[in-house]
Amino acid sequence: MTVPSKAPAVGRPDLRGRADIDRLVTAFYERALTDPVLESAFEILTIVGLEAHLPVVGDFWEQILFRTVRYQGEFVAVHDALHRQHDLAGEKLARWLHLWCETVDEMFTGPDAERAKTKAAAMAAAMERSWSGSRSRR
Repeated sequence: MTVPSKAPAVGRPDLRGRADIDRLVTAFYERALTDPVLESAFEILTIVGLEAHLPVVGDFWEQILFRTVRYQGEFVAVHDALHRQHDLAGEKLARWLHLWCETVDEMFTGPDAERAKTKAAAMAAAMERSWSGSRSRR
């Protein structure tokens, strides 16, 4: 999976900390929850509750980008379970990455913003490899 090209950097700051991550995550989820490709995979949040989920996702990205130790979730297990229910590989994973990178580009520019996109692309590629390997073993 590749990171989409960077939008022009006009008046946008770099990601600076948790408040920026929270804004980014909220904007991304607003898009994903109504995206025709992704909405079925994200509908579980109507049960779990978006307000409870967003801080966990913020903790995850804060740890990835700024090396904090707040995230206590199980990233791989959660996404594997979602994949078994919604087949997240292929188009859905590519769409997730596209929306994430597009949201980053619209809000931020700089080294940490680029790292947010690069890390997302690496995670997507790793999940795609894992899931395609599990399909071939069935």
